Amino acid sequence: MRALLITGSPNARSSTTALASVAADALRAAGVEIEILDLAGYGLSPVPGPETAAKAAGLREGVASADAVVLASPVYHAGYSAVLKTALDHLPDGSFDDKAVAVLAHGSGPRSGNVVCEQLRTVAKALGGWLIPTQVASCPDDFVTTATGGIAPADDIARRCEQVAAELIRCAHMLRGTVTL
Repeated sequence: MRALLITGSPNARSSTTALASVAADALRAAGVEIEILDLAGYGLSPVPGPETAAKAAGLREGVASADAVVLASPVYHAGYSAVLKTALDHLPDGSFDDKAVAVLAHGSGPRSGNVVCEQLRTVAKALGGWLIPTQVASCPDDFVTTATGGIAPADDIARRCEQVAAELIRCAHMLRGTVTL
């Protein structure tokens, strides 16, 4: 199984990227091949042009070749990021048809990410995606500083990302007709 994880933070070293990494690790541990599309350095413009067309084609190819998609966004004024909005706007209708989809968000407070997750659910459904029940909304308190100065997820966030991985895999298998009970 192959999953495309799209991180929608404009900052490469963001908390959203850290959350997406936890989800990617959980998916890899479950045997999923992961491609990460970090929009921070992607440079996709909402303005049409040759450079935009090439990058949008790469995005569409990545989505088309994936069995599942994970969308991750920071919370900006109770909404998801403009770079993720731009990327999703470049996808044609039906881009997520028969694909399992998970959503993640990182905000400043313990409940701020839930609003963004719900917005991303709506967009993913509009693109034809099958949303798994579990979503992950994190905040700064969900990460701890390690002895080396890095950050690591708190146990609850790691467990939720493992649950997301299990649900995403099961949903993708159901959509392909390969699930066994």
